[in-house]
Amino acid sequence: MDIELRGVSRRFRMGDTYVHALSDVDLIVKGGEMVSVIGPSGSGKTTLLNIIGTLDRPTSGRVIIGGEDITDLSESRSSKLRLMQFGFIFQQFYLLPTLTAFQNVYLPIRESRGPGGSGREKAMELLETVGLSHRSRHLPSQLSGGEQQRVAIARAMANDPPIILADEPTGELDSQNSNVIMDTLTDLNRDNGKTVMIVTHDQGIARRSHRIVRMKDGRILH
Repeated sequence: MDIELRGVSRRFRMGDTYVHALSDVDLIVKGGEMVSVIGPSGSGKTTLLNIIGTLDRPTSGRVIIGGEDITDLSESRSSKLRLMQFGFIFQQFYLLPTLTAFQNVYLPIRESRGPGGSGREKAMELLETVGLSHRSRHLPSQLSGGEQQRVAIARAMANDPPIILADEPTGELDSQNSNVIMDTLTDLNRDNGKTVMIVTHDQGIARRSHRIVRMKDGRILH
């Protein structure tokens, strides 16, 4: 599924001044492409990802996902879009601490299917895909950082979204676990045709993508 940004800007008010997190950004990511976004802290990388995933709205410009202009969707439609079209992976994992690995993965499946829906087998299949079916009953506190991120990837894939948005997915991990996570994301892109966007500071991680987008001061350099 294609992603297109047309003249997207985002500014935040801080006291009497405005901070321009994004400034007139144009970007096209083709469906099935794997793209890394790199740049110094404060360059607008996370804001870019949040706007694509409807977690934030642009101050100006248009956001087109799969040919549909999603810029002005209502919050209810945006929420449904996030549930079905995007898989989110964050640096801090954001697993629910009181739920097991299985329950964390199953939750978005249950939300999408509504009353009477099942999906339990799918949740277990996803955990098996990331090599953690044997840890399905463990709480996040009983898992290593690498295992928690693999559960987060399984959760991101719960509703088979066409787009994966990963914000520093290896930022809390050692090099060995980072490679495991990147192998998993690469497999999802290559074998399942997922469009993958990764925000990272790691040049080694970025070089595993098809293309690198460099940002500075809210703008795309090239």
